[in-house]
Order: sequence, then structure tokens, then C-alpha cells
Amino acid sequence: MNNNKPKIIVAASLVVLAIFGVMAAEAYSNNLKADGVKRLNSDSAEEATVAGASRPYTKDGFDGSITYEGVRYEPNSHIDTVLFLGIDSSDQEREGIGITEGGRSDTIILFVIDNDKKLITPLEINRDTMVDVDIYDNDGNYLAKGTEQLTMQYAYGNTPQKASSLTREKVSDLLGRKRIGSVISLTMDGIEPIVDSIGGVTLNLMSDETDLNPSYVEGATIHLDGTAAKAFVHNRDVTVRGSNISRMTRQTQFMLAMFQTIQSQGSSIVETMEDAAGDYLYEDIDADSVDHLTHYEYSGEVLKLPGENVETGIHDEFYLDDDKLTQLILDLFYIRS
Repeated sequence: MNNNKPKIIVAASLVVLAIFGVMAAEAYSNNLKADGVKRLNSDSAEEATVAGASRPYTKDGFDGSITYEGVRYEPNSHIDTVLFLGIDSSDQEREGIGITEGGRSDTIILFVIDNDKKLITPLEINRDTMVDVDIYDNDGNYLAKGTEQLTMQYAYGNTPQKASSLTREKVSDLLGRKRIGSVISLTMDGIEPIVDSIGGVTLNLMSDETDLNPSYVEGATIHLDGTAAKAFVHNRDVTVRGSNISRMTRQTQFMLAMFQTIQSQGSSIVETMEDAAGDYLYEDIDADSVDHLTHYEYSGEVLKLPGENVETGIHDEFYLDDDKLTQLILDLFYIRS
């Protein structure tokens, strides 16, 4: 068993980080059914800001450099990336005639790893970012493109591997074709067994959460088992616009408490966590990236894509600000020549 310990530690590290990526996962309603190509002929004013529709810079196809406002930027060779996807459903495999949507990547976080500074910066990617989604049928045959929320790209992959790969490519597109080195996905159902496998998580509430549980008053110390943890990071009043903000605060608090729990129990818990993750976890990642995720420091801020949220019926739509996005891309992935 000892000779397998490095492998186990790697897998457990992925589990812990994937939990962070899935904590914001929220099951969308089934109103967005695949009915062919969607919004292809939309006349909305926002369509011009669909991710990838326009870019205020030119990119050299040979060396990957970018020219923006007359200044040349070279790719930062010290940067690696790991994409985390939080999936709302474990039911991905399907076959036969037609289009049956699988799970959706309701949480999308890109971890930007700076190997020179030994620093990791999380980039939160809005699941509602409007992109040209690649639509496939149940047998994996390409059909067409349609303008939909980024979360929907995962739904058109008929296996976790295919779905994760499709989403990785789409994230690469909206970040100026930045190569995404690794991808990890975890379904929402994986939170309960993983939390239970470490005996639950204890935390001190930083805010009043009595809308979730009458005992969740500000300042209270609570212990969450798997079921309670899933509700703590998942539940919100979807009828209230902006309710996701307070939920994100809970998710961050839970993440920190989760790490403290694991650290207090030591390496003996990692194999248990790996077993608990089971088929809920999919990963395509190299050993170096895992080592860096485990040992590098994390940035004190979580970056977000710049843009505007538009309320349209049941589901929101997020449209990127191309100029601000370009500056973010340059700051994260490039060096001024």
C-alpha cells in the first residue's frame, strides 16, 4: 500500500480542489431543451458581445504573440492552467436518435498557475457567458453551432471525457485560444460521500443563514455532515435576483473549513477520500500540475470575467466586455515585449 501513496495523495488533492470547483453547482431547470440550433438568427443588441464574436487585438498564428493598441505581448511560458467543472448531474451517457441533454457545468473555475512566482490565481468563469456552443446528437455526431450559455456545452458531450473536452475547448476560445492544459470535473452528488468520509466539517458562521436552517445564526459553530454540507453550498432562493452572492460567501467559508479539517487529520485520510470520490470524479491532468496545486500559494483574490449580466426570463445571460477581457488575458497569460 505504501508504494501507492504518492498516487493516492495526487488523487485526493484533485478531490479537494474539485470540491472547490463544484461547490457553486446549481441544477438548472429543464426549460432549455435542445431543439436544434438556438438563437442563431438573434437580433438582440447583445449578440455582438457573444464570447469570441470579436476581439480588439491581433494574434500571430506562428509564435502566439498578441498585438493590442500597437503594443506586442509574448506568451508567458511560466503559466499553466487547470480547469475545474462542477456538474449538476451524473447522467451523461446516452445514445440513439435525437438530442438528449446531459449534465451541465454550472461551476467553471480556471486555476492559473504561475510557476515563476509559485502562485495560483483562480479565475471564476460565469456559467451564463454567451458563446457559440457546438451541438452534438446522442451518438456524438456534430450538428451545428448555436448561441447558448457556456454551461450548456458540457450537456452535448455523451461521456464525461467528451463533455469535459468540449467545455475546455470553449473556455480556450473565449480566452483568446489560450491552451487549457488540464481539466477536472466533479458532479454535485460527489460532495456528500466525500464530506462524510472525513467525518464532516465544522465552521463558525460569519453571517446569518437562518433561511437555510433556524439554528444557523451569525457566530454559531455548526457541524456539517455530507447532506448538510451539500445544502449549505448549494441551496439558495432562485426567485431572488443576486441570491448567488450570499451563497458564494458560504461556499468560500466552507472551502476554508474543509481544508482545515483535512489538514488536521493528516495524510491518512487521503485514501478514504479517493475511494469516496469514485465515479463522481473525472480528471485529465499531468503530475506536475497536481504537484503545483498542492504546494504553491493561492492568490488572495478570485478574479472574474468582466461583462454584463442580462436578465432574460428564467435564465440570466452574461455578455463579455471585450476590451476589459483583453486586458485580463494579457495580465494573466502574456508578457509585454
